[in-house]
Amino acid sequence: MINCYINPKKGDAGVKKVFFAALFLLAAILAAGAVVRSQSVLEEPPIPAIDYPGTHLPTAPRPEKAAAPDEDDPAIDPEKRVDRRAELIYFNHPELTPVDFESPSLLPLTEDMGEAYTSRIVFLCDSPTWWMKPFGLLTGGTNTTQIWTGPEGTVTLAYLRGYKILDPYDGALRTIPEVTRLHKPEYMIVALGMNGVAFMDEDYFKREYRNILDEMKAASPETKFILQSIYPVSRADASRGIITNADITRANAWILQLAEEYGYPYLDSFSALIAGDGYSPANLMLPDGFHPNKAGLTKILEYIRTHAVTE
Repeated sequence: MINCYINPKKGDAGVKKVFFAALFLLAAILAAGAVVRSQSVLEEPPIPAIDYPGTHLPTAPRPEKAAAPDEDDPAIDPEKRVDRRAELIYFNHPELTPVDFESPSLLPLTEDMGEAYTSRIVFLCDSPTWWMKPFGLLTGGTNTTQIWTGPEGTVTLAYLRGYKILDPYDGALRTIPEVTRLHKPEYMIVALGMNGVAFMDEDYFKREYRNILDEMKAASPETKFILQSIYPVSRADASRGIITNADITRANAWILQLAEEYGYPYLDSFSALIAGDGYSPANLMLPDGFHPNKAGLTKILEYIRTHAVTE
């Protein structure tokens, strides 16, 4: 530190000049330092954005038939019109069991059959599909008779034998075969399995699935049954580690095998919601990451209308 004490009584003009010159020099040095510091702050590079793992598509090689934005893309088989638009996702995520795109049960792409088609379908379902009712997405809105499930808004595949669901026409509790026998729907989408994949092995899963199919077929032989895949979960649900999309696609392969065994069509609705990172996008799911929201279920219905049973 510079000691610039001056005794004004001495009146030394020369010393005063030195004093003021020193003050001016010190002020200039301080000002220059401030400019340098301000420039260094302005020129500091911005903090890079956080790159969360899994938010970008993997860089695996693109297969010959890959995701396509429209049906004219090679991802749509030109002869069978098999919809292969999710093939790249399976290719890039080997933990997922891929769809057998050569399966004769896999429903191909069709024209949009509209509500005239979907209004003829009932859904035997667990909670992910049940939400179509409170969202008012089906004929009759929130009073629709197209949703068949338990009084809790769900059913569990493992416990369907003798289980009583709500008859959507009068609210009475009846077994699934009884409701099927009473109303004999033209089409039934079987949307089961989410409540089960966490603890059922293949034999257990298929045994219970076969049992309910046999009972319903006996109750209504003319009904056209469609077996639907289980929907994917988002990262929000997968983070809990209870049910993963690897579990779900493994069970979906079992459902497809059952469709082939029974000669029933298979609806690959999983592909309608799965995104490039191997999860369902958060904007298509409720906050729990387990149930599709209104937008997600709207996409499911669009997929159903454009992959219709036409025979």
